[in-house]
Amino acid sequence: MNLLADLVTMSFPHATEAVCLAMAIQGSLAVRNGPNKNRTMHWFHAFVKSTLTAYAGATFTNIFMGRPTAMLANDIFFGACLLGYALVNCTPFNVGYMVLNSPPGELVITVLSQVFRVGGIVGFSDAAFTMFRDSPSPYYDVPVFGPILFPSVLGNMGGFFFGGLDGYLEKGMPWLFQQGISCSTFYHFYAHDTTGIIGTTLRSILKPTIAIPFMKLMGATDDEQINDDTQFAKVAVGVFMVLMAVLRMPMVLGVKFSPFEVVGDAVLMPWKKSKKKVDVKPKKSKKKTQ
Repeated sequence: MNLLADLVTMSFPHATEAVCLAMAIQGSLAVRNGPNKNRTMHWFHAFVKSTLTAYAGATFTNIFMGRPTAMLANDIFFGACLLGYALVNCTPFNVGYMVLNSPPGELVITVLSQVFRVGGIVGFSDAAFTMFRDSPSPYYDVPVFGPILFPSVLGNMGGFFFGGLDGYLEKGMPWLFQQGISCSTFYHFYAHDTTGIIGTTLRSILKPTIAIPFMKLMGATDDEQINDDTQFAKVAVGVFMVLMAVLRMPMVLGVKFSPFEVVGDAVLMPWKKSKKKVDVKPKKSKKKTQ
């Protein structure tokens, strides 16, 4: 596979350490550029807030499945938080902050942290499917909602933790929910649904037209790699998520960009125009008094 495929599937040396550190740095930068921009926070307050900004999902989401939190089970996570905070806040002359907060630094951190989220979508969907596959609902061949909702909640725990339910959702569906639901839905049905009508239909349409050419483009050489449905789903989701992360950077299209909203607005535009025409009320003519 080529470098892009290896990147989004974390098939490179020290991948776990690199993406965990990128997440920790992104969380520390978010706090340093936001609530702590005046450097008035106590260091411990800033550190805990940076850690939860980066890893609220890894800290709390596994609790729903009765599994140990990754923050306690994997030393790399908390170690990355310590190092990431130090690089952003504790280097001489703010060298670390200036480098990491520069456009090149932000690009690298954005890409690597998004690769971490790709692993979260794939890994948490796999975990939920493995846990529930022996007891699917009576209406479908495989469990439907668990492998979609579990990874979707993962990326949104920080929003719920800091903003609360109403504060986080009052302006509509946040991007991390849009991304999580769409990517986990596609990955789950394409990779896990081997007998149901949704998965078989999806593969029958996409595999000959998109999946096989795409895998060849990604550097797959032997037939096993080219026809690996799970690997295609991982790479496709990874490329999409990394591309969206880059496009949503402030210096590109900005954080308000969403391809789903663009498509939705395009589909609904004729209906909105017709509604506006119907809603227009004629102006009342003023009668002149004599």
